[in-house]
Amino acid sequence: MTRRSHSSPCVLWPAIAAGLLLGMPSSAAAAPTPSTLAKPTSAPAATALKSYTPPPPNRGYQPPAPGGGVRTFVSVEEQSSCSSRANLPLLALAPQFHQGQTHTTRPTLAWFVPGDVAGKVVVQVFQGSMPDLEQETQPPLFDQDLDSQAGIMTWTVPRPLEVGQTYAWRVILVCDENRPSLNLRDVAEFVVVDSSAARTADPASDARQMAASGFWYDALAITLEQTTSPQLRSLRISLLQTLADLESGTDSIPAAMRAQALRRILETGLE
Repeated sequence: MTRRSHSSPCVLWPAIAAGLLLGMPSSAAAAPTPSTLAKPTSAPAATALKSYTPPPPNRGYQPPAPGGGVRTFVSVEEQSSCSSRANLPLLALAPQFHQGQTHTTRPTLAWFVPGDVAGKVVVQVFQGSMPDLEQETQPPLFDQDLDSQAGIMTWTVPRPLEVGQTYAWRVILVCDENRPSLNLRDVAEFVVVDSSAARTADPASDARQMAASGFWYDALAITLEQTTSPQLRSLRISLLQTLADLESGTDSIPAAMRAQALRRILETGLE
């Protein structure tokens, strides 16, 4: 059955959005298998994965409602429980202001977990869009509990999804089972696309090709396969920088806040 107890709306979001953009501390938003993010300075701008080309706009696509995605404000009560003292978010490392795509029926989902926040992670996949997820009219197809680990975590869908179908996913950092209002969570959406894309013996080339073809989930997953590879690390950072640029280019305060959260993670540079 659906884990309604794991998440709760962020009712204060509209009132604080402007303040956050002016520099108010933000905390909580999401991200994949524990691995490391190198510091942005280690990834020269010349190698930026600018070739990530978002798929053609889906006119029926709807970003999450305010409060449905990254949480950007915590109360004094939360500061002693589930908030990040480093003002880092729990963040789904995926597009939220355009629809992500994958060419595989068993995609790998990735998210970021603040290193100073302890708790259990729950990842859920629903058939349908993010608005469908927010209404919670259907139970999740997958509902997996994981041990929380700092940095990037990943999880691969265990059974094949349907080509042509849209899926929404949610990651939740459960800090207190008895106080779900303090949980951190983030959401994203993707569509499974029929494609002839195939892997080669060169992961870096594959990641570039997937990014150029609009397959965000596949490109990022490849860069996370070998966390010690300097080339894949550079591509991973460049890919995330590109996503931040794309999100901030959307004429939306929530998009700008999401881009800010992603850049805050990249500036930290976990080893």
